[in-house]
Amino acid sequence: MTERSLYKRNLTGLALLLVIALGPLAALSFGSRYADEETLARAEAGDRNYDPPGRFADAYFGLPKLTGAAAQTTVLDITENDALFQTFMQALETANMTQVLEGPGPMTVFAPTDMAFQQLTQAEREALLESPERLVEVLSRHVVHAELSATDLLQRERVNTLGGEAMQIDRGGTAISIGNADIVQPDLAAGNGVVHIVDALNL
Repeated sequence: MTERSLYKRNLTGLALLLVIALGPLAALSFGSRYADEETLARAEAGDRNYDPPGRFADAYFGLPKLTGAAAQTTVLDITENDALFQTFMQALETANMTQVLEGPGPMTVFAPTDMAFQQLTQAEREALLESPERLVEVLSRHVVHAELSATDLLQRERVNTLGGEAMQIDRGGTAISIGNADIVQPDLAAGNGVVHIVDALNL
């Protein structure tokens, strides 16, 4: 074998050794780069679809199933036994609507707190609370003849109230609102429906 042939054989052998030695490293590098790109793509997709947990994260699980004595409660029981709703209860009694909330349901009540009534001037509040006809009109905007959890509300654009009006449902950030009122506490379940506490009146 000539010196030139020997040189070519050695060069070919060296190249073959390099391929054998560096092949796995190249494959690992390519695989790592591919994995990084795939991970990045998934992360970007996840970021686009990410919905941060809001004020009503638990609401996505819907209403609890009530049994026993709890199943016999009414939405009126929830409001009349809570100091937050003294003005609301006064308004219901003046409007002769307490029996509505004791009915068989199902119903959803958007119950305004005393602070919601306090947003009116004293003159406006007194005029409202002294007018049964006006109270029936206003309170009917806060009752829906269907059991709607916060989950249900998130899937709707509007609801039809007891008074026959279509009230707009909106979601802004972490808040769900009906009309001009934000829900500050959702999903207080009773046997005949559900109460959502709201921070304003829909006049």
